[in-house]
Amino acid sequence: MLDRQKLAKDLYSKISQLFPDTSSENDLARKTWNKISCDDSFAHRTESAQSSFLVPTWDGNLTDRFSIKSVSGSYEVIAVDGSQIYPDRHVSGAGCFLLNTGGVQLSYSDRSCATFFSQPDVLLPEDVLEGIKDVSFSRDLVDLKREELELATLAEKAEGVASRSSRVICEANCIEGCEQKTAPVALIDGSIIFWQLEGKPDAVKTFFLDRYLGSLQKLYENNVLFAGYISMSKSRELVSLIKLGLCRFLVADCIGCHRKHETFPCGQVDSLLDTSVTRFFLKKHERTTVFYSTSKIIESYPDHLKPAFVYLDVGSEVVRLEVPTWIAQDREKLDYLCSVAIDQSEKGRGYPVCLAEAHEQAVVKGGDREFFYHLLQKIGLDQQKSIRLSQKAIKKRGIGI
Repeated sequence: MLDRQKLAKDLYSKISQLFPDTSSENDLARKTWNKISCDDSFAHRTESAQSSFLVPTWDGNLTDRFSIKSVSGSYEVIAVDGSQIYPDRHVSGAGCFLLNTGGVQLSYSDRSCATFFSQPDVLLPEDVLEGIKDVSFSRDLVDLKREELELATLAEKAEGVASRSSRVICEANCIEGCEQKTAPVALIDGSIIFWQLEGKPDAVKTFFLDRYLGSLQKLYENNVLFAGYISMSKSRELVSLIKLGLCRFLVADCIGCHRKHETFPCGQVDSLLDTSVTRFFLKKHERTTVFYSTSKIIESYPDHLKPAFVYLDVGSEVVRLEVPTWIAQDREKLDYLCSVAIDQSEKGRGYPVCLAEAHEQAVVKGGDREFFYHLLQKIGLDQQKSIRLSQKAIKKRGIGI
């Protein structure tokens, strides 16, 4: 049981650490940002930098901003999410786990409608890597498999909508005044930079990356505009640019600096995030210029799918929107996608309604978990097999006094 009085006392004793004053860091960051934005040589300096942190490249000027118009006409948006019941070490005799993929398709027109879907999949550990041996099964692999199913489902659903839209356009050419539909927009909750694969064994990385990129390629082939929508982004790539601007060397050399010095000017902005930087210049319903990530995993992407990102003020917050290069380099496509993201966020009162609804379709709640294990136990009894619970699991299901 939580002792609330002790909790309150402990929280109040840590107020200065919980809510630090970052005004001086913000002032320094703003001055440095304005300085590097006016420095014509800064882009070259970043390319030459030997930094220990991730530094992006970008189009145009660092402080360029683009106003996003309200979405006009009808449109369709698709979102998919996933959840799981991990293998439970306190349950013996059933070596399987559950992945649940859910989503929504929202159509906005004179006759708006919503279509919901979900698909549970019971998998065995050997189903995850399909033939790849010498890799120990772990929860990480469950997470990687869940993302594979999410992207595959998104590509499949979007392909169906895009196909119907193409037929409508074809018919519209013969019918005067018929409203033509466009391909759907797809929003993904999270990054399309597959950071989670970095550091994984080569066999695992190749296995999943091929499948992830295969799904993104299908979206590309069907002209489906898609983006990874990241709320409350913790990214610090713009902060990295400020750190380079604060560097004591003309061309950054982090290893050499750490060998010679004990204090580091760049450390003065360590607590800031990219969204802190965008507040220096970004206004409501505006986006930044396009930035390109230099993450190592991106080297494995084909050129047209390499992720880029913008920061977009949707009104309630500044979000990070990640898009493939084929969208990033087409301003009309990029701005249209941004306008849909803003519209969805407003309809969802701060967070895209399609992503919120996809989560509701995918989430596995406590009652669902109990049903899953109850059903496993019933099937086991039918097959004259038993599922055994650890004493800890039994105790958690009913505490006796």
